[in-house]
Amino acid sequence: MSAGTELFRPISAEVDSDGRLVRADDALIRLHARSGGIEGGMLAIPALARLADLSIRLQMRLSRAVRVSDEAEQLELWVEVRPEGKLAKLNIISWHVLASLAKPRAVVDDDMPEIDTGTMRLDAALRMVHASGIATVGLTPTDFGRDYQEILNELYSGAECITGLIDLATPHVVTSGCTLTRISDDKVVEVTGEKLSDNYRLFFKSKQTPVDHAPAQSGVAPEAMFGKHLAPVLRQPLGRIIANAETIGSELQGPIRENYALYARDIANAARHLSALVDDLGDLEAIERADFKTAKDEIELGDVARRVAGLLSLKAADHSIVIETPDANIAVYAVAEFRRTLQILLNLVNNAIRYSPDGTQVYIEIAQVENWAQISVTDQGKGIALADHDKVFEKFERLGRSGDGGSGLGLYISRRLADAMGGELFVADTDSGGAKFTLRLPTV
Repeated sequence: MSAGTELFRPISAEVDSDGRLVRADDALIRLHARSGGIEGGMLAIPALARLADLSIRLQMRLSRAVRVSDEAEQLELWVEVRPEGKLAKLNIISWHVLASLAKPRAVVDDDMPEIDTGTMRLDAALRMVHASGIATVGLTPTDFGRDYQEILNELYSGAECITGLIDLATPHVVTSGCTLTRISDDKVVEVTGEKLSDNYRLFFKSKQTPVDHAPAQSGVAPEAMFGKHLAPVLRQPLGRIIANAETIGSELQGPIRENYALYARDIANAARHLSALVDDLGDLEAIERADFKTAKDEIELGDVARRVAGLLSLKAADHSIVIETPDANIAVYAVAEFRRTLQILLNLVNNAIRYSPDGTQVYIEIAQVENWAQISVTDQGKGIALADHDKVFEKFERLGRSGDGGSGLGLYISRRLADAMGGELFVADTDSGGAKFTLRLPTV
């Protein structure tokens, strides 16, 4: 487009309540792509994303001028937004090019020759919306939209220095570098940051490191090989198998013989089991690294309990099991990583449903006990023998059960996660004969 364009026809787009670009005209799609966006992903133009989000939350029509920038230009757009339920419908009325941006100067270190490069684009809330080149190593589709510091802390050691990368007062200036080591292959990577008008960009540069001529240790597998490389490759075809098998089994494309529908459901269940096993093996590899760390979020355990109950409500209903959650008026705060705490509780409640008789209840309770924030899951099943209270947390231990779809890793991973967060996970029997698993975490 020319430097100052009053549009003959508005450029339109639709953004959902999660910030994803649902539909857009070609001009905006090109701007989204140049800003680091991907098809169907988070809108990579933060100023437009914020405007869409505000319109949906307020359920109000909005119109204003916004300034945005991509790789080459700084633009001023006049945008009108109207909400339609959980969608924001955007119309760009005018499009003006304010300035052309010079390509950022690369930071060069002559002592270590450059091997490869990449970039990571962040929105105004510091969430990753795009990555390219070596910045994509180790990423999965679920990483898009997450805080960039969480992602780098999981993929690199020495990532404590990243917090100062983008605290810049002056736009279009590259900071001094932060040197990280990629966990998957010990590759040394220098990361620099740049602030644009309303978003941020990180530059990744891989460095040649001295060759270590020490004899290799026999029998030692490459670290993080499964979780970082194989797991993402396996999840995609498994997801397709599950989706296609469910479509066949539910007869959405027309009626089929009953035994074929049963075969399709068996295929879907087997693929789900494999997918869960892939996730477990990826987690197992991560938690057994010497440098594994968790985030220190401030979380409310009652909120975690209610989220888990909502996620597993349909599975519980299939067995006429009721999940009882804490009273909404009770709040217990802890310092722990939200995602990992949710993972532990999902495993505990899922197990309680799996091993409880139909028509019973599962109770989730929270409390503050001395210096601990505590959340417990109690079922009305057969319980666990006292001699097996520690054994149940061992790797691949299933206490002789078979055919129930479990991997024997869930409780082992959960206890390791609890330890990593400075807490503990243990089991006790109840007076009624069921099992009670308790997670204790540091308080705020």
